[in-house]
Amino acid sequence: MTERLCIRNILTADPVGGEATHKTFFIADGVIAAVVEGDATPELGVGVIEGKDRLLMPGLVNAHMHSPLNVLKGTGDVLNHVAFMWRNQADTVGRTPDEVRLSALMGSIEHLLNGTTTVVDHFPEQGFAAQDVDAVVDAYSTAGMRALVALRIFDEPYTDIEPPSGLPAGDVDNPLTPPPLDETLALVASSIEHHDHAAGGLIRVCPAPSNPMRCSDKLLTGVRDMADQYDTPIHMHLLETAIQARIARGRYGTSMVRHMDDLGFVSPRLSTAHSIWLDDDEIAIMAARGAVPVHNPDSNLKLGAGIAPIAKMLRAGIPVALGTDGASTNDNLDLHEVMRIAIMLQRPGTPDRAHWPTAQDALRMATVNGGKVLGIDRLGSLAPGAPADLVLHDLTAPFWAPLNDPVLQLVFGASGSTVDTVIVNGRIVVEGRRILSFDAAAVMAEAGDLVRHLRARNAGVGAWVRQIEKATRDAPP
Repeated sequence: MTERLCIRNILTADPVGGEATHKTFFIADGVIAAVVEGDATPELGVGVIEGKDRLLMPGLVNAHMHSPLNVLKGTGDVLNHVAFMWRNQADTVGRTPDEVRLSALMGSIEHLLNGTTTVVDHFPEQGFAAQDVDAVVDAYSTAGMRALVALRIFDEPYTDIEPPSGLPAGDVDNPLTPPPLDETLALVASSIEHHDHAAGGLIRVCPAPSNPMRCSDKLLTGVRDMADQYDTPIHMHLLETAIQARIARGRYGTSMVRHMDDLGFVSPRLSTAHSIWLDDDEIAIMAARGAVPVHNPDSNLKLGAGIAPIAKMLRAGIPVALGTDGASTNDNLDLHEVMRIAIMLQRPGTPDRAHWPTAQDALRMATVNGGKVLGIDRLGSLAPGAPADLVLHDLTAPFWAPLNDPVLQLVFGASGSTVDTVIVNGRIVVEGRRILSFDAAAVMAEAGDLVRHLRARNAGVGAWVRQIEKATRDAPP
């Protein structure tokens, strides 16, 4: 249930720029109803949040993550992309719906306390059933977050991560064996019909191919048509590694994005995680079609996969968004760190500072541009009519003193540690750094032994995966 709120006389950090000023915000029916310069007196019966010693910003949008990996922080280092992908299978396959829900709730704790109000969850890691979708939707509904549950599907082998000698023999079912395509598309359509716009509109559901090279053209065109039919976004991985770009050239005789465009697949509905190995022609196609790349710098750096040319994308007019990727390749879900690294990575080797992305660019990528991934008008902004997804930082923390430039300090130095209050759709879900929507301590206690239990249950898969890791130890990132 939404609330009528007034946030009085508060300093703002606005993604669209402009001077940081004090304003009063009126919230009703889940949106920002009005914004007044300076102070204003609310009507009787309206809840009041005093803005003294607080900074207001839009809720952050984590535009690419994987909830099954939320419990896998600290589970790997110095792994190439191939080894990382297979190790994730050993740690995620065979989960029960209760474990699916628990992992999503664990991530929600970190998201909310870091000021992230919206996530794009590329879910899950293998084939799935309807009850798995029920579980993850229930988790975000319980948390009170806004989420795009992007159902990860594929119908062809993961050739980009197979050992040159093939997969090892053994009495183990390959976790990445795809279900029949017709069953997959029917399950996604049914999930959209049951859950899209759930939780009062906070939950969206969409088709989300794993990666176009792991999908037939029939799957891609089926997804294109399904998104048109149900008016949903489309989310996917794209060109995360150099080998994927090479496989695409050999398979299609052209670039990956050019082939997707020939299928009518590239559109404003489409968001593409990583997007590291795009060439100039592909960047031009993405710009012309209004697609949204999602930059995941922490994950890309940890795996050595490469550095996405986001400065070039921004100059082309592409609305780049930001994501943490999964916690196994980032080890946190804090978008403040992502904002900082995203823009600083673009600066070495670029002597013309006019081409450097700015702190304002970073804030826009983490808010407004992330909203474009979900296709929600004005999500991530502080404008009247925008969804009331808002975060208040505590300016009494030592980091903020002296307060010289809120946006610069927010991007280059802040973390989620100073988040005090979080509002989603006009409802307070974090207050005084305490989550109100569910019992976070109970969730953390329940999740404490989850990875140990999963690894014991999946011991056979784990041993099989270790053979793959050994066989691909010298594979490129």
